[in-house]
Amino acid sequence: MTVTYIQDVHTAGRVGTFMRLLAKWKGGVAKGIWSDLLIYLASYATISLVYRFLFSLDEDIKAGFEKFCVFTGKYTDYIPLGFILGFYVTQVVNRWWTQVMTIPWLDSLCMNLAAYMPGNKMKKTRRLVTRWAMLANILTLRKISCSVFKRFPTYEYLVETGLMTERELKKLEKLDKLTEGLHATSWYPIQWAQAAIRKAREEGSISSDLLFQELQENLKAISSGNGTLLMYAWVNIPLVYTQLVTIVVHVYFLVTLLSRQYLTPTRYLPDGPGGG
Repeated sequence: MTVTYIQDVHTAGRVGTFMRLLAKWKGGVAKGIWSDLLIYLASYATISLVYRFLFSLDEDIKAGFEKFCVFTGKYTDYIPLGFILGFYVTQVVNRWWTQVMTIPWLDSLCMNLAAYMPGNKMKKTRRLVTRWAMLANILTLRKISCSVFKRFPTYEYLVETGLMTERELKKLEKLDKLTEGLHATSWYPIQWAQAAIRKAREEGSISSDLLFQELQENLKAISSGNGTLLMYAWVNIPLVYTQLVTIVVHVYFLVTLLSRQYLTPTRYLPDGPGGG
């Protein structure tokens, strides 16, 4: 989840400016780890209490537990947690930022439509092309964003908001039936937009092939961006990497439950050798 917080740290002049970020719950690290942290602390405390109040009743068991804790502590550093987490986090952040930069924007298309197809005569075409480009974006985001899907759970909601007509609805449903719902159809509105621009060029409403090509490139960029977003949603980081990171992290903290215990080894036994 991406949470905007820059408005809270726009200046470093106030004391505790950055410390206030730690109090943010939504999208914060505390929300993500609090349950695991409680389980870890409870497990650590349970082991510590058992060691102090149960194992202390039998010196052999207590000494054996202490030796095992020391043994685990020697080999904790052999777990390459930093390397594995560093690699994995780098991949996750790179994927996230690439997806953000891939989100298609309609600004260039709209500005070029206004510049290359001016006048009231082409006003309807400009709006039509813009609506189809926006529809392509919505169709893509419905497949990768829960929030967008909740807003537009069916095509009928797109019709109600004016992003699609009943005729276009039937075309998309026919295409979905043809592909059995297994393939993306966000390219279809882009195809409609390309046909409208081609018609405008044939009618002379676009003055040159160069301007026509520029508009086609704008539509192509939108379609390409939507395709990239869908690929990121379909092709995740290889499962083996995620499993490896999960195993390593859990094994590391499982080991530290013992290796980080505060031990109180017995230094003097009244009844032992030399005691007295």
